[in-house]
Amino acid sequence: MKRINFFYILTLLFFIISIVSSIFQGKSMLLSIIDSLFIIGITYVAAGSLLYIFQKGFFNGIVYALKRFRNSTKQGKYISQFDDLDETKEAHEEYAVKRSFSITKSVLIVGSITLLLSIALSYLLYT
Repeated sequence: MKRINFFYILTLLFFIISIVSSIFQGKSMLLSIIDSLFIIGITYVAAGSLLYIFQKGFFNGIVYALKRFRNSTKQGKYISQFDDLDETKEAHEEYAVKRSFSITKSVLIVGSITLLLSIALSYLLYT
């Protein structure tokens, strides 16, 4: 819960900075609020999504598939003989440890709320 509160405070700080900058630039206040909420929300959702992808080990599967493809070509067989071999003389794969990021869920929750709020405000403004 402390992490979610931290991201709420950070989002609020970014939001206040964007409102102050819009006052000095002379933009419409409501439009500036919608813009800043969207940018903050999409940034959090993108960062949370990347953390989630790394956490689930998606790229480990891609590396494994590329190594298998390399072993299927003539030149790749020659190169693969320099890979680590076990007792059976078969190349083995060592997967990186799956990392667990503790902030992933918090970033996705705060980003989703902020993004949905900006979409709702823009719908109300333009309809």
